[in-house]
Amino acid sequence: MQTTCDVLIVGAGPAGSSAALASAKIGVRVVMIEKKRQVGVPVQCAEYVPWQITQEVALPKNVIAQQIVVMRTHLPDGEMKETQARGFIIHRNLFDQHLVKTAFDAGAEIFLQTRAVGYENGVVRIKQGKQELQIKAQVIIGADGPYSTVGKWMGQGNTEFIHTAQYQMYLCHGLNSTEVYFRKDIPGGYGWVFPKGNVANVGVGVDLQFEVKPGEALHRFVEYLHACGIIEPEVIKRTGGVIPTGGLVKRLHHSNILLVGDAAGMAHPITGAGISNAVICGRMAGEIAAKAVLKNDLDVLKGYEEECRLVLDESLMRARQKRKAMEAKWSDGANDEELSKALHSSWIAFEEYWGGEKHDK
Repeated sequence: MQTTCDVLIVGAGPAGSSAALASAKIGVRVVMIEKKRQVGVPVQCAEYVPWQITQEVALPKNVIAQQIVVMRTHLPDGEMKETQARGFIIHRNLFDQHLVKTAFDAGAEIFLQTRAVGYENGVVRIKQGKQELQIKAQVIIGADGPYSTVGKWMGQGNTEFIHTAQYQMYLCHGLNSTEVYFRKDIPGGYGWVFPKGNVANVGVGVDLQFEVKPGEALHRFVEYLHACGIIEPEVIKRTGGVIPTGGLVKRLHHSNILLVGDAAGMAHPITGAGISNAVICGRMAGEIAAKAVLKNDLDVLKGYEEECRLVLDESLMRARQKRKAMEAKWSDGANDEELSKALHSSWIAFEEYWGGEKHDK
C-alpha cells in the first residue's frame, strides 16, 4: 500500500516537531513518524535549556521544573568558576509532547511506533508493527537522532560521540545552579548535577576512546557527591544515551532530503547541548521544505544548508577544535593542574574560550 504527502519527517523529537510545525503552518501536508510508543520516553537528557529558547517556543508552566540562575564549574585543581547561565530545567518528556501536540494542532499527522526501514526512488518504506507501507514524499526531513537512518540514505553520519549515564537522585539541599565537574576519572567529558526541585539529574559523559565505561564513571562520581553532602544515596531513575560531538555532518542536504538535530550533528561538541539548535534549525528545515513544495522546486532546499552553516558552523567548529585540544590533554595523562589550565581555554565558562570576548552564555 502506498500513500503520499508533501513533507515526511522521521523522528518526533524537538527537531522533528519544530519542522513539522513550521511546514504545517505554511499549509502543506505533513506526516511525522516516530519509532517510540510514547513521545519523549525514556528521557535521555540532562534537561537544561537556556532562556533564549523561549524566543523560539513557548514553555508551558507544566514543562518547567525549575529556573536556573548560574552555572558553577568545578575544575580538577579545586578552582570553582561561577557564571551567569539563565535558563530552565525542563521535564523533557512533557516538552517533547508539547511540541508534538503543537505540530498536530497545526495540521501535521503523527504516527507512533512507526519506523523508516528503507528508501528507493523517492519512496520511503515504513513499518508499523508487522505492517509495511510506502510513503512518497516531495521532501524528507531526517530528525531521527545520532544514528540516523535517513542520514545513511544520504551517505552521511556522525562518527564522534560522547556516551552518557545518568541517575535521578534526591538532593541534600536545594540548588539554583547547574553544577559541572571536570575530573580525571571522567575522561573526554564531564559530570553534572542539574537540579529539579528536591531531586537532580546526576550524570556523566565520557569518550570511550579512554576505555572508561559511563556506568563506572558515574558510580565513582556519585560516591564523591554523596561524600560531599550534595546528594542522597538513593537512585530514583536510570538512563543514558549518546551525543554526537563531531559538529555538523558533511552534507545536510541531498536531493529531496534534509537532516536536522542530532542526525545532522548539531549538538555542541563541548557542552553536548543540542535542544536549542534542534528547535531553531528544525523550524528552518520545515519552512524551507514547505516553500520547496509550494514552488514545486527542490532547488529551494539548497538554502537550508547555507542557512544552517551560517548560524552554526563557526560555533560548532570552534567547539570541536577546543574539544580536540582537551582530548590531547587527557591522552597525554595531564595532571589536575595541567587539565585545569587547559580548561580555561576549552570550556565555555571562561573568557579564554571566546578569545577574551564577552559573551552571553
